[in-house]
Amino acid sequence: MNTKRFPLLPITRYTEVITVRITTWYNKEIVAMGICRYRPWILGALLICSMNSLLGCASRPPCPTEFPLQWTQPKQLEKDIEHLASPTMQGRKTGTSGSLQAQQFISQRFQAAGLSPWQGSFSHPFEYQLNFSTKVGTNIIAAHYARTDNRPWRIILAHYDHLGKKGNKIYHGADDNASGVTALLALADHIANQDDDINVLFVATDAEEPGLFGSYALVEQLSQPSSPIAINNIELTINLDMIGRPGRPHAIYLEGRRNFDNYTTIKQTISAPLNLCIRTHRSPPAGRSIEKIDWLRASDHYPFHQANVPWLYFGVPTHSDYHQASDTADKIDITFLAAVTESVYQLVIIDSYLLQNN
Repeated sequence: MNTKRFPLLPITRYTEVITVRITTWYNKEIVAMGICRYRPWILGALLICSMNSLLGCASRPPCPTEFPLQWTQPKQLEKDIEHLASPTMQGRKTGTSGSLQAQQFISQRFQAAGLSPWQGSFSHPFEYQLNFSTKVGTNIIAAHYARTDNRPWRIILAHYDHLGKKGNKIYHGADDNASGVTALLALADHIANQDDDINVLFVATDAEEPGLFGSYALVEQLSQPSSPIAINNIELTINLDMIGRPGRPHAIYLEGRRNFDNYTTIKQTISAPLNLCIRTHRSPPAGRSIEKIDWLRASDHYPFHQANVPWLYFGVPTHSDYHQASDTADKIDITFLAAVTESVYQLVIIDSYLLQNN
């Protein structure tokens, strides 16, 4: 994930501040609302907002942590994420040998699932400019075709690149974003063996971390007159980025609700089979300064947003291992990842009429 942070209320060095940790009891646990360093006259407003937030939480039933999984194979998910986040992958930085290993692994899995290479190949290189030089990335793309002609397309995205190595440290990127790629591979296996009459494009994007370049390249490719998929024939793009580390509550967060008139029904359809908690408003992690992340521009759905393609983005809030060498496979909640994967499938096969907007 590529985040841009903006202070909620900037403080100059000339302003006196008060540091307060706001905590309260909820469900027999102390919930930290964050470290606030703001002018004294703001504290009252922060306390009111915090109490309102807690009252809203108290009115909701607790999110389940166990799920009646139907088709995912947790051991396979665990195996895939351990491989993608292993030292041999070297952090999967674009243009490295670790990235090439990830490309080969994903391509082999797409082929084994029985998916078709898109436009004759799974590998789709592209060029981009970074730091006054030309770089090359590679998107891995596979297609599942509907039985019926002229069906609209649905795209599932998950970026496979991460930060690589810095000195002797490997930035494994287990949650960011081996988790999303693992779900993408599981969905590819499952959809290829179902009788769903849908067109689905599976895309493992590259160069997301330095600037969403793989997604921009994909949108440009789809916008060409020669593209077999017209950009205006894409009714839904699903982006999976960091879906393996639930916080409190035990929920997946879903962005993009403003793109759909029937969002409430869509959300219920996704959540119902496993009773997975879906939230739309993320709180800052406990113990961290209050900050705002621009979720619209944070990941690969943004180029599709700019192209007026409807999108939904699944992810968890940033955590203490985000963009750290400590983002390792052993910290992934495999059961939660499996539940998110099965719930995403409900969105992939959802009736088209629910995706229509006035």
